[in-house]
Amino acid sequence: MTKKHFPSGPFKISSFLFVFAALSSPAAVWAEAPVDFETLYNAADLSSVTEAAELPDMPKSYAVNYTLKGILTRAEGLPADAGGGQGKAFLHVADGRVFELKLSDSKAKKYDGKSVIVLGKVKESDELSLLKVEEIAEYTPSSEEVVLPKFLAKRRPARLLADDGSVMTISNVRWSTGTILESEFDWATAKIRPDMIKNAYFVKKPFPPEWIAGHSLLLFTFKDGGLTDDKGNKSAGLVISVEAYLTEGQTYSITQGLKNNFFIVWTLATWEDYASRVVQYEKDAPKLILYPFNFGDSQKSALLRESLKQATVNRAGEYYHTVTNSCTNNLVIVINNVLPDSKKIKMWTIPSLVYNFRATMPVWVPPLLQKKGIIGGELPAIDINNFGSFQP
Repeated sequence: MTKKHFPSGPFKISSFLFVFAALSSPAAVWAEAPVDFETLYNAADLSSVTEAAELPDMPKSYAVNYTLKGILTRAEGLPADAGGGQGKAFLHVADGRVFELKLSDSKAKKYDGKSVIVLGKVKESDELSLLKVEEIAEYTPSSEEVVLPKFLAKRRPARLLADDGSVMTISNVRWSTGTILESEFDWATAKIRPDMIKNAYFVKKPFPPEWIAGHSLLLFTFKDGGLTDDKGNKSAGLVISVEAYLTEGQTYSITQGLKNNFFIVWTLATWEDYASRVVQYEKDAPKLILYPFNFGDSQKSALLRESLKQATVNRAGEYYHTVTNSCTNNLVIVINNVLPDSKKIKMWTIPSLVYNFRATMPVWVPPLLQKKGIIGGELPAIDINNFGSFQP
């Protein structure tokens, strides 16, 4: 393979910025004047710029935004004559989480023992222990703080209650039975048996304009009894969907998702609940397209476990981002964690500068996964006409 290098002279990124700017254009404009987005991306000739693996010791980029309140503590480092001298700073959040802070020692000393509000970033959705601080200020909790709007009832963060090695018990799984109404939601505690997995699918939910827009999710199906609730009800499959955690009065848009406007939530729902709502009530996106994973049973089980591990992380304070912390790139991160190095998807084209759009755009990820042999061919779309007869 021909080795790639940075071009000599000033480094030009205008073509990359043009790709990013396309994301910032209103969807209505895209619909009226479609552009060959694939051609635009290819025109940048990113492969001739570099291959991420050959960059000289570049640190992994920080991609996921957080705003957190808590108490900062500083622990003394090793003595200077032992190679230390700088302490470590930690943020203790009210819900029990502890983040190590990437922060200058002078600021750590300044805020040691104080309540602070921190704006920062972590590397990826599955690497949350180290928070790179971008802004920090002392914070005085008030008994008259503004109460944030309630989150919409459609979504809840799942929580892992127990894992004995064979059964994972998880709360806040959307599990409606009988007639599923658009604005009513039932929730259950589910018992999930990874060893009873039958199939795993990457799922695309297109919405206008379909040539560029869409949503991605994962579907896991089970043998009889592999997925049950606390009342003994059974389900054929479990959906894992990473979404913007909308509050009352908010509506999602791609461009608003480029800023810190929405928190993030990993929603768990039964296949019957999720698919029924899509085909009956989502007028702009009334179908689901499935791609089966080319995995054996053990790798399917590993993917399920890794997905549930990430889906049940406490993500309070974490922001959704259309490109770097989205419905799609988070699934690619999870998939990467069960792949050999030779098949892993690069998340950054150029670390800290250009994100790999092929790893975050719902319409581009399936072809990339197919090219690497990770998923198979596209199955017939699930819609209102065949949902009732489809057996996942």
